[in-house]
Amino acid sequence: YDEVAHHSGVERRDTLAVLRKVDRQLSRIERAAAGAPRPYKFVVLSDHGQSQGATFLQRYDESLEDLVTRLCEPGATLSLTEAADTGGDFLDAELTSLARTDSAAGRTVARLTRSRRSDGDVALTEGRREDEEDADAAEKQIPEIVVMASGNLGHVTFPREPGRVTLERLQELHPGLLHGLRTHPGIAFALVRSETRGAVALGADGAHWLDEGVVEGVDPLTAFGPRAADHVRRTDGFSTCPDIVVNSTYWAETDEVAAFEELVGSHGGMGGEQSHPFVCAPSDLALPDEPLVGAEHVHRVFRQWLTQLGHPGYTDDGGPRGLPRG
Repeated sequence: YDEVAHHSGVERRDTLAVLRKVDRQLSRIERAAAGAPRPYKFVVLSDHGQSQGATFLQRYDESLEDLVTRLCEPGATLSLTEAADTGGDFLDAELTSLARTDSAAGRTVARLTRSRRSDGDVALTEGRREDEEDADAAEKQIPEIVVMASGNLGHVTFPREPGRVTLERLQELHPGLLHGLRTHPGIAFALVRSETRGAVALGADGAHWLDEGVVEGVDPLTAFGPRAADHVRRTDGFSTCPDIVVNSTYWAETDEVAAFEELVGSHGGMGGEQSHPFVCAPSDLALPDEPLVGAEHVHRVFRQWLTQLGHPGYTDDGGPRGLPRG
């Protein structure tokens, strides 16, 4: 469903056809469990929804990469991240696995791919091995800026700078970058971290200082619901958080976002139905009164349910106290 919705939309005919197939399989499992020698309870969950809307490029005639390039100081070397060749990589991995088996098919694959193997790994893509051999040379050409996107969430990082680049350092490196991002009509806010005041979401007409819980001017997170600050604060807390995180504008009147990728349906940031995952569980498995924020919180609830259903208990840090015997 997720893949089809990306390319067709969240409620198109072919997308809903896939969803009905998934639903039928869940029903099939439920019917089979009714005749099993032990009782089962089923929990169905999603990790996100999807939102739609014309993309950033379609709306403004430039991509996020183009915008960052234009706002940066002259001479900045921008690394444009292209989609990985996941299909080729998957095929190579499957052929490598098959070639290592002691079977007729495995021996045939091994013979046919003899000229395309290195240390036992199959690489059908022309030039891939040469690229890997030149990895050391590529590392010496580290770009100044890297821009990546996941739906309407954008990441901007500065690989040549040590650690996470702060608000103050960004103003030194590229004085017009943050101002251009936060005031762009297609960007709701830019998340950065200040040396003195901590994490801040910068919008066109205000700022939300997340560590202080202080809003100056118009809160750029208002459009994303009452828990938006908690979610953005959680993202800022990751050790791998990019130097700048940008989230596209959310147009509530049309329920649309502007994806930084060329997708019909998207997810990755906030705004619209992408922000609404679900948990479908039996009514006797109680959910906590407080909102669930983040996968870690959901995980803790599931472990509590396991304890309730007779599985071994768990410590406060989430580690198992014991394993069942037999």
